[in-house]
Amino acid sequence: MLQCPTAHVGQPYALQIEAEDGCAPYNWFEILNGSLPSGLTMTRAGLISGTPTGAGLGDFWLGEHDLTKAEGGPDWCNFDDQSQKEFNIRVDPGLGVVTDSLKPGTVGQSYSQTLAAQQLETLTPPTGPEVQATWSVQSGTLPPGLTFSAQGELAGTPTAEGSWQFVLAAQNGGQTATKTYALAVRQPVVVTSALGASKTFRAEVGIPLSTTARAAGGSGTYTWSVSSGALSSGLVFDATSATISGTPRTAGRSSFALSATDSEGRVATVNASLTVAPKLAIKTLQLKPAKVRRTYAAKLLTVGGVQPVKWTLRSGKLPRGIRLVTTSGALVGSARRTGHFRVTLEARDALGARARKSFVLLVNG
Repeated sequence: MLQCPTAHVGQPYALQIEAEDGCAPYNWFEILNGSLPSGLTMTRAGLISGTPTGAGLGDFWLGEHDLTKAEGGPDWCNFDDQSQKEFNIRVDPGLGVVTDSLKPGTVGQSYSQTLAAQQLETLTPPTGPEVQATWSVQSGTLPPGLTFSAQGELAGTPTAEGSWQFVLAAQNGGQTATKTYALAVRQPVVVTSALGASKTFRAEVGIPLSTTARAAGGSGTYTWSVSSGALSSGLVFDATSATISGTPRTAGRSSFALSATDSEGRVATVNASLTVAPKLAIKTLQLKPAKVRRTYAAKLLTVGGVQPVKWTLRSGKLPRGIRLVTTSGALVGSARRTGHFRVTLEARDALGARARKSFVLLVNG
């Protein structure tokens, strides 16, 4: 039995089997019995190659015979000499880099990721314990601001935007494993909203609203979410357009956070809040009486709504000499004759909500 050089799980392997006599190098090799370790194959020219996928021992018999002229060999090879021999290939656990990819970096933000190495007992899927290794940059250049330690930690604060590719190596005992990585560094993702803490956004029960958050920086498209809290009743968030819309149903304050995640996994969040005012209504129940040729002043009051409120005389007529101050809702002046005067007054707030009420102004003599 011939013991072949030892192979390792996950490491490329190549071994050329050669014939010593006959019509060499015009020989045909084939496996007569047993099998190669998983992941390895053999050509008819006797080249065993591949990447072993599991530890263990592979025993097999190889048969070799000449490639005669009749079989496509050289003109001078007329006799088909044959021979057989038993071989084995031992596959020991190999060293592999466990970390598949690197998280993206952001300019001006601290970065840290520690790589891990594994003693590979099987390759598909990778199994085996993690092991300590000595790490290094085998080739390529790290993003400016980042360093790579012998303990496998990639850390620092990126200082420039761009994409970098490099090869990192892990060494354990006499084995070395490498992996090629790409790391993208982008500008920070920034999220803004009209509902942000420093913004003023006015809302009211029964009045439709719509406001869209914005994101900048990072890379690609953004995935949006309400990452904490809850919207006011009657409102919904469209994660595609980052738009909050609907018609508020209840008054009060709601607090929540809107988050945008770019295509490389960067996340930015803005804390937001919305105060919904009660529906606009006229609070004044009736008008106090007036007297002819006496100074009269009465102020109409509202509840709810969003200031400022403007007033309008919708129907009826005020007593001659008394007028409505549209900006304050005050009735002022001096009536010139007695009577009952029926009027309908309307209040309209800053969001367009309207409230109407009819009154009777009594003017005595």
